[in-house]
Amino acid sequence: MKYYFYSIGLIFFAIIFALLIPFFTDYLDNNLISAEIPQNNASVAGVQKYNIPPVSKNIEVPVLSAKAALVKDLTTDTILYEKDASERLPIASTTKIMTALVASGYFKPNAVLAVGQSSQTPGSRVGLNFGEDLSFRSLLYGMLLNSGNDAAYAIAENYPGGVLGFVSEMNKKAADLNLANTHFENPAGFDSPNHFSSAKDLSLITEEALKDPQLSRIFATKETSIVSLDKKYTHQLANLNKLLTTVKGVLGVKTGYSDIAKENLVTLVQRNNHRILTVVLGSGDRFGESTNLIEWAYSNFTWSE
Repeated sequence: MKYYFYSIGLIFFAIIFALLIPFFTDYLDNNLISAEIPQNNASVAGVQKYNIPPVSKNIEVPVLSAKAALVKDLTTDTILYEKDASERLPIASTTKIMTALVASGYFKPNAVLAVGQSSQTPGSRVGLNFGEDLSFRSLLYGMLLNSGNDAAYAIAENYPGGVLGFVSEMNKKAADLNLANTHFENPAGFDSPNHFSSAKDLSLITEEALKDPQLSRIFATKETSIVSLDKKYTHQLANLNKLLTTVKGVLGVKTGYSDIAKENLVTLVQRNNHRILTVVLGSGDRFGESTNLIEWAYSNFTWSE
């Protein structure tokens, strides 16, 4: 009989406890958890940071021969100027920004890559030799400074599935980045009707590549040399981007040229902690027009401190 009353008592307390749980929960929510969340009042607003777009002084934009152009403030993600920035155009060796991005997602810097048929790749070259072994990092330098087509193909032929597998991964990456006006047919930038991008898409590819510290360093390198693993071959490299030595604050990124694509250039600049990216495609003077856009941007816009 005694155990019977004990059971009744336990059931009673269980019912009372169940009824009180919601009240305890509300109390915790209102008095403990919410106390950790800053309220939107004046004291909090004083320490919050806002990315306020720069203000234009309405200085006239330089006249451009380029078919497409874009100037973007990277800090506030604001497009400061664009000309036909979504138009699909041949992009020549600026393709290699995507090549570097995709390859860096797979190869380790010290991975050993063998040079095969890529040694016969025409156009701009590092001068790689058939059977030569180099580190992946060395091939990146050769591809991004000398714009070596042979280096681009050497990277691609060492990728799973070879060149075709690599190009497929380039297009997959473009899809992942939601690049509606980009398609690749080769890793070097040879002209083809189905090989194209846009100024806007190139800016997005470049922003993604700049997240990689290794690529950022290489983009900004003016000259260096790379050596085969057996020390048999040495290749002297010089960056084709003249703005690295002539324009204040330039930190890369990549040149491109072909008879069809004309002159192309993607440029990263930093002045007074303000970073901008410029893209010119189909230009008759990529260095001059990029310089004019850079100087215009820093003269025309005022950033909030």
